[in-house]
Amino acid sequence: MADSAAVNGNIAFTTKSGSYVVDIAGIKNTVAFERHFNVSAQVLQMAPRLEYIAFMAWSAARSKDLPVADTFDGFLDEVEDLEVIDDGKPADSNPTDGGQSAEL
Repeated sequence: MADSAAVNGNIAFTTKSGSYVVDIAGIKNTVAFERHFNVSAQVLQMAPRLEYIAFMAWSAARSKDLPVADTFDGFLDEVEDLEVIDDGKPADSNPTDGGQSAEL
């Protein structure tokens, strides 16, 4: 059960110190998120907020000893760009009609 409860994916972010990509997977980051926001980590997939994504990036960066602020608010002050590059969701099985609706 523990593995299915943990979130996964990658987040890219940029600060004045540089650009980084962090893997947010892991029980430690998931528990840190749940403790901080007092909600299940499943909310990341159901209703992601920028604050949630930023927190996961900061938590994962600190776990990897990247040069980020010691506090979450400090991280928010220094982050310049933030992007989920892999949300861990399976690809959409029917993203487009592949041109099937084009003129016959």
